[in-house]
Amino acid sequence: MISTFAWHPSKLHVACVRDWGMPSRNGIVTVDRTVLHVEYDRKDTNLIHVYAKIPEPKRPQNGFAYEDDVSICAIA
Repeated sequence: MISTFAWHPSKLHVACVRDWGMPSRNGIVTVDRTVLHVEYDRKDTNLIHVYAKIPEPKRPQNGFAYEDDVSICAIA
């Protein structure tokens, strides 16, 4: 489980970054439509502090919802 509170992030092993991919220089990585905010621990190099935030869905403008968007990675 990953915390959803920025003031109380989860402490996880740095190996999690290998599965998720390297975060941007702002410390953000997206995994399964969830935005993860990653910060490396300054005292223990084996730990990262992570909290999650689910992005707000797009507002439908043309009659379709966020989940109906075509993925660029979809296999047809």
